[in-house]
Amino acid sequence: RPVQDPRNRNKDSTQTTKQKQNLIPRLTSRISWTEEEREEERWEGRDLENRETDKENREILNGNGGQTARYLEQRETINMKDFIQQGFTLQQKDDLSINNLQRLLKIMKFRGTEEEAKEYKIMLEEELKENIVIPIGKELIKWYNPTFMIKKANGKWRKILDAKTLNRQIEDFHFKMHDSNEVKQTIRLGDWGTSLDLSSAFHHLIVQTESQPYLAFEFQNNYYTYRAMPFGTKHSPIYSATAMEPIMQQIRMKTEIRIINCVDDILLLHQNKEYLKNMTQKVIETLIHFGFTMNTEKSETEPNQAVIFLGWEWNLANATVKTKPKKRLLLLNDLYNMRRWIKKGTEITVKQTAKLIGKLNYLRLQFQEASLFLNTMDHQKAQAARLKGWNTTMIMNKTAIPDINWWIAKLRANIPTQLIQIPPQMTMTTDAAPSGWGSTLEKEQEMIAMAHGAWNKRQAKLTSNNREIKTITQGLR
Repeated sequence: RPVQDPRNRNKDSTQTTKQKQNLIPRLTSRISWTEEEREEERWEGRDLENRETDKENREILNGNGGQTARYLEQRETINMKDFIQQGFTLQQKDDLSINNLQRLLKIMKFRGTEEEAKEYKIMLEEELKENIVIPIGKELIKWYNPTFMIKKANGKWRKILDAKTLNRQIEDFHFKMHDSNEVKQTIRLGDWGTSLDLSSAFHHLIVQTESQPYLAFEFQNNYYTYRAMPFGTKHSPIYSATAMEPIMQQIRMKTEIRIINCVDDILLLHQNKEYLKNMTQKVIETLIHFGFTMNTEKSETEPNQAVIFLGWEWNLANATVKTKPKKRLLLLNDLYNMRRWIKKGTEITVKQTAKLIGKLNYLRLQFQEASLFLNTMDHQKAQAARLKGWNTTMIMNKTAIPDINWWIAKLRANIPTQLIQIPPQMTMTTDAAPSGWGSTLEKEQEMIAMAHGAWNKRQAKLTSNNREIKTITQGLR
């Protein structure tokens, strides 16, 4: 099967006259109904304005799984009907990839505690009821994916599909997701913000029949597969983004709010508080119109100037950002553990070290010099992986302790970083060659000071990054 980027599916589709319809449904045109009825109708994915279309589509699909298939008429207005009907497809790299999966095929039994099995069963029954997963014959299965349970910070459970092995055998699609750097570029001083969270956003697309045998899993000697797109495959984010982007584009065109969406998280920004409040409700109505369900617990629909989004705490009043409290405490705990293990000479896995480095590297948005204080740990991790492999242990050298102490001090203080950069009044240019250092200070492109010197033997052996830091401090003196 030729590889096709899901973003290109509708490029040859012709625009229909229905595209001229107003995207945002008008509440005044709706039949009067009670809040209880409205909640019930939303839960079942029905819309009073689309009963006839919904009835026709419900013959194709029942339940929450692949919910957007019930809203084909609405999707047609934004030229996405074909994309929704085709659904989610796993696209293998080549025939060798399929052979690799066949060669490695074996039943992956659910492993977990009695409590985890109990919670798993409850969640599985709900997924079966909603048509997110369906039973599958053992003889049809082409790949088993491990599944397990993890407890979230709020005490609730989450079912995880481990698709690591499957992901190695499917095609790569390269695309840029919206991230915290885009938030940084979009925010304006004095903004107001609201945030929306979509429930089970990934489950809104149907998995094509030919891909379902590769998404199978086992539980208590029964076999199931995903009928709605699961979270976990590397294709899932791009399909989800492709399904959402036309809706976001329409909202951007019809309103003045700035929108950043990342999978199931949506941030809305505007300078006017009342305007944002009104538009937030219209965006919610629009998303429901297209078949999405709001997670009211996680959504913040009242405009605020302190917003939690993508794991960061954004202060819109003064345009700053800092690590959110819960994440800060978890990272500090990881750092304390690492420092203790290093001091005691305790063996740790290479993957543990890589995981901590990854978490700290993510904080570059707040701490711009972060990468400089990861070099020692990263070098030791890379050396251990090169000599003994990734699935092994290592003992971190004590030279990493100063860097860990730096991170602990930074996270303890958790000083917000300014998002809007103040133009520099003067510029320092440095040279940190092994033979010596030099520094010039310029104001309005005119040199006002210069300093230079030679390294001693110990300094000359430092890394280029460390020499650069020393050159800056020497120049400032």
